[in-house]
Amino acid sequence: MHLLIPYVRLPDHPDPAFDEFTYGDGGPRARKLKSDLSKGDYVFFHTTHNSKKYITAYYVVDRVLDTVDACRDRAIRAKYKNPHIVECLAEKHPLHEDDDAIVFGDPIKSWVFERPLPFDHKLVEKLALNIRFPANTSEAQAIGSATRAWRELIEGDKRVLLKEIAAEQKRFRPYLLRTTDEVVETLERDVENYIARNPALIGKGLKRVGQQIPIGDGRLDVLLEDKQGNWIIVEVKFSRIGRGAIQQIRTYIHDLRLREETSKKISGVIVCAGVMPAYEDELRKQKDIQIFIYGWDLRVQQW
Repeated sequence: MHLLIPYVRLPDHPDPAFDEFTYGDGGPRARKLKSDLSKGDYVFFHTTHNSKKYITAYYVVDRVLDTVDACRDRAIRAKYKNPHIVECLAEKHPLHEDDDAIVFGDPIKSWVFERPLPFDHKLVEKLALNIRFPANTSEAQAIGSATRAWRELIEGDKRVLLKEIAAEQKRFRPYLLRTTDEVVETLERDVENYIARNPALIGKGLKRVGQQIPIGDGRLDVLLEDKQGNWIIVEVKFSRIGRGAIQQIRTYIHDLRLREETSKKISGVIVCAGVMPAYEDELRKQKDIQIFIYGWDLRVQQW
């Protein structure tokens, strides 16, 4: 069985936890997860953004555990921060009164998309969801109403979605030419991806070594290398920065040097919206860390 599950991103309850490929639920839905989902099944997630529907990620199921059982596992407690697990450990969730379950996605096969897939009329026509589009209802309203509850997907639906998702990710759209709405909606990841594809923005002769590299308790946004083989860690911050950003990138430099046991020179670059006035003098004194300010080119094109 495969599932199509809606979600709303809540600051105090970040579930699905896409950074760790987990999803939790309770009550009848938890019982369905535990009884019906099997290893290798697909769970697709969709949400609404600016009055439009998008499919944003899928998990390939590795296992489904009762939340209480998951919390008894030392390795799971140490690694996963899904709010259902956090609440269970803090005894804030009455798990003894109701079922609660966690879906763990395969970290290799699961995917949070760089480019969300539009969940529109065109896509719906390719799926066996039998969604109707009344004349007095918008496309997003009709799809939202029909998919407010979980929907089961047949094998053919899964194949269609995987094909459409793969095609969407291959459609490259230059970041410098964006609509007014898109500039406002720019994500930190967009800046990161643009730098990763265009390392010359940071310096001549640089090449990308990797992106989103696990290191210590965090991840390097982008790792670049110069012609001499030295490394440059690039950290992207969407807002203005202070002392914390410097401390973070210094920790990354230290951890990378220890892990790789290298004598290479490792420096840092922070790409951000600006520097908080209180820290301007302090940040100017940094010798091995550069600050870059990102911006957007204004272009016009014929309509």
